[in-house]
Amino acid sequence: MPASATHPKPSIPGWRRWLGLSEVWVGVELSSRLLVLLRWLAAIGQSVTLLMVEQLGVAVPWWPCGIAVGITLVSNAVLAWWTRVLGGHLSGGFFHVLLWDALTLTFLLHWTGGLENPFALFYLVQLTVAAVALRSSAVISLGALMALGCGWLWRYALPLRMLDGSAVPEALLQQGRGVAIVLVGMFILALLLSLRRRSHRLQKERARLRAELESRDRFLSVAALATGFAHELATPLGTIALAAEEMKALPTQEVAEIIAREAARCQEVLVRLRELGQEAVGQSADVCEVTDVVALALSDLPAHQRERVKLTQGAHNARITCAGLREALLVLLRNALLSSADPLSVSLRVEAAGGSVRFIVQDHGPGFSKEMLSHWGEPFRSTREQGAGMGLGLFFVRRLAAAQHGGVEVSNLMAGGASVTLTLPLQPSTSSLK
Repeated sequence: MPASATHPKPSIPGWRRWLGLSEVWVGVELSSRLLVLLRWLAAIGQSVTLLMVEQLGVAVPWWPCGIAVGITLVSNAVLAWWTRVLGGHLSGGFFHVLLWDALTLTFLLHWTGGLENPFALFYLVQLTVAAVALRSSAVISLGALMALGCGWLWRYALPLRMLDGSAVPEALLQQGRGVAIVLVGMFILALLLSLRRRSHRLQKERARLRAELESRDRFLSVAALATGFAHELATPLGTIALAAEEMKALPTQEVAEIIAREAARCQEVLVRLRELGQEAVGQSADVCEVTDVVALALSDLPAHQRERVKLTQGAHNARITCAGLREALLVLLRNALLSSADPLSVSLRVEAAGGSVRFIVQDHGPGFSKEMLSHWGEPFRSTREQGAGMGLGLFFVRRLAAAQHGGVEVSNLMAGGASVTLTLPLQPSTSSLK
């Protein structure tokens, strides 16, 4: 049973999705740790700042400021306990915590000079955390609420005063702005470095998984290759076994001819298996003339099928990698012949275009179904009736094209029938290499 069936996701109202309460970008575990750490640093920084500015002679309203800092410390202790001991996940609550911190900062700034307070720059820290942790709609919502808070501070904040009631000197404000810029920069730098380390870990993990998937894909390709040829070898080997049983009753010469013919067929299959094995494992292959490969592929067809193939050869003297091409052409031609009823013909056009060769096979059959057009080239998917084929043909063709940096296109013809185009890169001719 899929995971979604055993653990269904709760439905979230549209307004919560728009506000960004349903998604945390950087992951719950990372977001929780960073948020707890930043809130500890913010609370400690606020306490130290209040003590320092009082030593410099600035009047500090300790009751409202102490309440704000105390609430931050208590709530962060509960948050740390929730995330570590109970294994709680913030998820949508991440937005609420950032919103509460923005309100707390606005409350502190209201009693300590408003926007004139150099530490109003810490709005940028909260917006940065939101930008890397929440979806864009949540960041917009939080930014709009902070803008409203700034408007409130601009109109109603209490001005900063010295202990004697005079205005705070501009020199002292300049020093405060410098300290605030350094602290804000340190907060943002610490956050971005944490995200960068996580990004590097994720990149390494993706690279490892990609290499593992490529290795598994190569293994599955070889396994499917072996399965297909084992299926093909079963027929001649069965014939040989039956012929051996009949040796007791039939003339030995006739039985020997049957065995020799079927053994040669097995040998031919094994030769093709070796050629395709070179392609499957990425080994280099010989280069040969396109016309020669096409002629060999046609010669492998029975005479009555070969007569139905209309060949248009337009890539004379073109050279191409041999491994797997003969078998790929046989797959395309046999599929087309089986799809087209007797005595309808199939078309094979060979065209040279730029630095590549295109093999275009078209038939007069029913064409590909919508499902096959969406999943063609996947192993064990066949256009024929159940049991008539293993569905490995187009899979081999796709693997061949991928190994040689080519391509395969499948489509249905307007007049009826299917078309498959195999495109492979040309190899340099011998004269061009001299």
